[in-house]
Amino acid sequence: MAWRMQSKLPPGTMLCGIILSSDKTHIMNMCGGKVAHPLLISLANIKMAMRNKASSHAFLLNALMPVVEFIHPVHRMHSVLEARLFHKCLDIVLQPLKVAAQIG
Repeated sequence: MAWRMQSKLPPGTMLCGIILSSDKTHIMNMCGGKVAHPLLISLANIKMAMRNKASSHAFLLNALMPVVEFIHPVHRMHSVLEARLFHKCLDIVLQPLKVAAQIG
């Protein structure tokens, strides 16, 4: 599929894959144990052995995604609300990439 997409691009341009990574982590131990999901971004064409070394700085912090506790009375709704919030935040944060994908 990527080869077909690349063939449709104008000469001199290149399709560039990205990798997004996120993991819930503590960001402040001094202020009540706040947590967030740091959203990291990297290029897909970096070899995995290099990309996974912390010293290579292959991943860059793109955003801090919120981790919230909902008070909805139906406990099953908490995971639904968390997922909706996370994906809405992804939509906002990744909007520039979506624009770049559309117009190049």
